[in-house]
Amino acid sequence: MDTADTKKTEAKQGEEGKAGNPFFAAPKSKKMLTLVGIYICLVGCIFQSATASTLLPMAAREIGGLDYYSLANTLSGAVGVIAMPLWGLFGAKNPAIKKPLFVVSMVCGLVCLVGRAVAGDMTFMIVVSLFWGLPSAGLYVIGYSMMRDMYDSKTAGMYLGICATMQSIGMLAGPVVGGLVMDFASWRAACVLIAVIIAVGTVMVFFGVGATKQQAAGMATATGKFDAPGSLAVVVCLGCLICGLSLGTSFLPFGSMSSNIVFILAAAALVVLVFVVAKKKDSAVVPLSALKNRNTLLFTAGSFFSMFSNMAIFFFIPMYAISAMGLSATEAGLTTSMLSIVGLFMGPILGRMIGKAGNARGVLAVGSLLRILIALALMFFLAPDLNIFVLYVILFVGGFYNVTFGVVFSAGPQIQLPAKIRMQGNSVIQLGQNFGGSVGTAIYTIILASFGVVAGMPIALTISAVAAGVALMCSLFLKKLEGQEQG
Repeated sequence: MDTADTKKTEAKQGEEGKAGNPFFAAPKSKKMLTLVGIYICLVGCIFQSATASTLLPMAAREIGGLDYYSLANTLSGAVGVIAMPLWGLFGAKNPAIKKPLFVVSMVCGLVCLVGRAVAGDMTFMIVVSLFWGLPSAGLYVIGYSMMRDMYDSKTAGMYLGICATMQSIGMLAGPVVGGLVMDFASWRAACVLIAVIIAVGTVMVFFGVGATKQQAAGMATATGKFDAPGSLAVVVCLGCLICGLSLGTSFLPFGSMSSNIVFILAAAALVVLVFVVAKKKDSAVVPLSALKNRNTLLFTAGSFFSMFSNMAIFFFIPMYAISAMGLSATEAGLTTSMLSIVGLFMGPILGRMIGKAGNARGVLAVGSLLRILIALALMFFLAPDLNIFVLYVILFVGGFYNVTFGVVFSAGPQIQLPAKIRMQGNSVIQLGQNFGGSVGTAIYTIILASFGVVAGMPIALTISAVAAGVALMCSLFLKKLEGQEQG
C-alpha cells in the first residue's frame, strides 16, 4: 500500500474512532477478550441449533411430546424475533448497555439449557425454551454491533466474516460431538456441554470492553422516550403470527379457531405498529429512517427468505435421515456437519471481500443461486433408500451457500448501513432472519405433518427453492454505501 493509501486508511480509521466511541479506543487486550468471548458464545449457540433437530426428537421419545416437540424451536425463535428490535432500540439509545445486555441474554440461554437438562416432560422443555430466543438477540444484534464498534469497517468485515467460521465450527461440533454424547451418554448431557461452552464465552465478554453511559453518550443514535406502544405492537404482531402458524394442524386452512384468532390479533397489531411508526418516525421502536433505507429492506427480505429456505434442509434433513432412512443420531447429525466444512476457511475470505468491496451483493447472489441448485438436487435424489454418502456429498457442496449466508448477514449490514441507523437497522435485518427460521419451521412442520415425511419433503424443498430465488432477486439491488454515511 502506498503512502497516499496509508494516509487515507488512517484518516478513515481516525474518523471511525471519533464521536466518543470508547469501544474503538479500548486496549487491544480488552477488545480481543470481547471478540473471542463473542466467538465462543456463537459456537455454543450454533452447537445448540445444530443438535436441536436430533436432540428434541430424542428427548420427545423419552419424556413424550413427539407430536409437538418442534414448538420448542418455533417459540424460542418467536421470542428472538420479538427481542431483536427491542435490543436494537436499547443499544441505540444507550450504547453503554450493550455489554450488560449481551451478558444477560447469554445467561437466559443458560437458564434454558439447564432447564432442558432437568426437564421431566415436553411441556416444561417448551416453556424453558422460550428463554433461548434471547441469546439470538444478544449475539446477532448486540454482539455484531459491539464488534463493529471496536474496529474500522475493513477490519470489522474480516472479524465479522470469521463469525461464519465460528458458525461452521458449531455446526461441525454440534452434530458430531453432540451426536456422540447423545448416543453414548444422553441428550441431557449434551445440554450441559453446550451450557459450559456458552458460560465460558459469557465470562470473557463480562471482563471485556465496556463503557459508562457518559463515555458512550456520543455514540447514541436513537432519540425520544421508550416506545412502549410500538414495542407492544411488535410483541403481539410477531408473537401471534408465529404462534398461529405453529398451531396449524393442516395445510389449508391453517386450522383451529384459536389459530384464526391469533392471526386476527397479529393483523390488528400490525395496523397499530404502522400507525405508531408513522407518528413517532425515528423515535419508534423500529425507526422510520431504517425502514426507508433501501439496503435495510433488501437485507431484511434477503435474510428472511434465506433462512426460510434453509430450514427445510438444516432442521428437517436430519429428521428425515432418522425417521425415513433409519439412521442413528450420529449419522443423521453428520448431514448438517457437511454443510459447515467449507465455512471453516471461506468465512474470513468472504468477509474481507465484502469489507473491501463495501457491498455484499455478489456474495449473496452466488450463495442464493447455489441454494436453489442444492434444493433441486435433493428433490431429485432424496429417498429412504438413498446411500447416505450421496447425501453427504450434496450437503458438502451446499456448504458453499451456507457460509455465504453466515457472512452476508453478519458483515453486510455493518458495512452497508449508515452509522446513524446501523444498530436498529441491523436489528430489523436479524429479526428477518429469526422470523424466517420460525415461520419456515412452522410451515415445513405443517407440510410434513399433512403429507408425511417422505411425500412432504419434495414439497418442502420446492418451497425452499422458491424462497432462495426471492433472496437472489433481493441481492441484485443492494447498493454500496458511499461517503460520510460509512461512519
